[in-house]
Amino acid sequence: MAIDEERKTSITPPKKKQKKIGMLGMLQQALGGTIGGPIFAILGIVILKANSGLLISMILSGLLMILFIMIYSELALSLPIAGGGYSFSKEAIGGLSGFLIGWGMWIGNLLFTALSGIGFALSLTVFLPVRYSNSTTVSIIGFAVLLFFFVFTLYWPNHLNKIMKILTYFLIFGFITFIVLGGALGSSLNKDFGFEIFREKMEFGPILSTAAYSFVIFCVYEWNSTFESLTTKFDEIKRPRKTIPRVYLTSIIIAVIIYWLVSFVAIINLGSTSSDSWNSIIVEQSDAPLADIFGLVLGQFGIYFIGLIGMIATTTSINSGFQMSSHLLHSMSRDGFLDKMFMKKNKNQVQWVAMGFSFALIIIITFIADINLISEIGNFIFLLSMVILSLSLIILRNTRSNLIRPWKVPFFPYLPIIAIIASFILILSMFSTTIGFLGVIVGIILILLGIIYYLFRIARRTHLLLLLNGSKFGVSIILISLWSILSIDASFNGSNLLFFNVSIYLIGFIGIVSLIFNLLTIRRILPKLLKDEKTIVIGGITHLSQKEEIIARRFNFVSANILIFIGLVLLIYGALISSAIIALSSPLILQPDTGFLKVLFFIVFITSGIIFIINGLIMIFQEIEVRKMVETEINKDG
Repeated sequence: MAIDEERKTSITPPKKKQKKIGMLGMLQQALGGTIGGPIFAILGIVILKANSGLLISMILSGLLMILFIMIYSELALSLPIAGGGYSFSKEAIGGLSGFLIGWGMWIGNLLFTALSGIGFALSLTVFLPVRYSNSTTVSIIGFAVLLFFFVFTLYWPNHLNKIMKILTYFLIFGFITFIVLGGALGSSLNKDFGFEIFREKMEFGPILSTAAYSFVIFCVYEWNSTFESLTTKFDEIKRPRKTIPRVYLTSIIIAVIIYWLVSFVAIINLGSTSSDSWNSIIVEQSDAPLADIFGLVLGQFGIYFIGLIGMIATTTSINSGFQMSSHLLHSMSRDGFLDKMFMKKNKNQVQWVAMGFSFALIIIITFIADINLISEIGNFIFLLSMVILSLSLIILRNTRSNLIRPWKVPFFPYLPIIAIIASFILILSMFSTTIGFLGVIVGIILILLGIIYYLFRIARRTHLLLLLNGSKFGVSIILISLWSILSIDASFNGSNLLFFNVSIYLIGFIGIVSLIFNLLTIRRILPKLLKDEKTIVIGGITHLSQKEEIIARRFNFVSANILIFIGLVLLIYGALISSAIIALSSPLILQPDTGFLKVLFFIVFITSGIIFIINGLIMIFQEIEVRKMVETEINKDG
């Protein structure tokens, strides 16, 4: 009896069966990742681009989003691991391609989060006594809200997630209110209300380029974060094989419908391109276009109401952006692409190093870039990521045919192929505008920086040095060639800048000549020049005499600092040209106002500057390493 009583008291009482999440509960979470804040920041821009054609653009991009979600659903259910789209592609392709999609999606999340911070600041301006906000004011407000969420996410992540769920309901309520009241009351309360804009001519080119631009409206980086968190709860969901893909598709379809209706109501309240409302809100680029449009219907109350909803929307986007950025760095660190320090977590299980590093870069983006450029770069990287994601699906179907797939993309392989072709068409359409062209080029530069990092991580050192030296020589040749062929003249307030022209040739000459010293090295040249045979061999390595070593070391340090200085000068030149402080002209370019020269040389200067700085830093690190090696060997010998 005593034994039986002991057994009874030692047995742990059975746990209550955990209630599983149903379709409705999942959908509530999913909508939080597909409805967010970018529309509040860029609606005026996209309406100006395509007029009423925006409605067609949003249908095109919405259909492609649905196709992307179908592809994502199969991959997420067959590979339910942290990292989202990055992990899928890494598993399918691996190596450089796998790293690049992680790199690209991480950068995209940084841009998306910065855009959300700026969007919050712009929505907040409607409550200021004077509706004026320069870029510095917006950046400072954006910095403050981003800092608040960074600290909150580090120390109270669970509380923040609960708050975000509640705010999602307010956000959906705000959109529905705008659609219903803006459509129902606009005809009687807004003098510009009408359908005249639909009688105006629509052009196919702007519709296509706007379709590429409007992807950011669909919170393309936010849904990746939300859907990843839903997929990892596979065992907590009722009939997950059917529920998860249905939730994904339903949430994005609802988002497409809401955004389309919001755009439709906004356009009919503007009336036509000749109305006073169009000129004051769209042409003059209102800081909060959606709020001002609702103000046409409900006055100041409408402005304040949408301003508040815009702040709520952007906060949910900021929260998701922070989480996904840190998850991506954590996943790439887990796979050996990044340093293991990004896997460190605090007591709240938050990847604090990864989040802190992402936060620092987000703040830099917030202060130096504008909404237009951020959106274009983010959309380009997203489209490129979707190309890789679609390829991953095709590859995994062939290489891992035995993989359990609870849900499959229908009409395989045609739908993934259509997604790839459509993505490339939209990327090409971005070249039709100067800012779109700039966004693509800057995006390519960011991808190239990722490739360089990857090579540093896995390639042999000699190959890397050869690559860096060759790239420095290459950009020097390109710089001089373009400047000479196009006969560029630089001016400030109409005055010719002779020193600017001369400095370009001098920089190019230094870059070309420095290659000689990279190949031959000063340590090989000095003994022949000084005819000094006092060399010593330590540890199988030939070292110069003390006099030669001092000269070589100083020469290399000076050379390295010159390269870094040149790089900084080129970055400054790029910034001056980008901000139109220095104007460029060429007799071969008949229409200098198109901005082609501005975009071209901004890219050339920024790329060249980065390459020169990297070369200079590498020279310094090499010199420090040589010095340590010599000291170590001398100590061993002693």
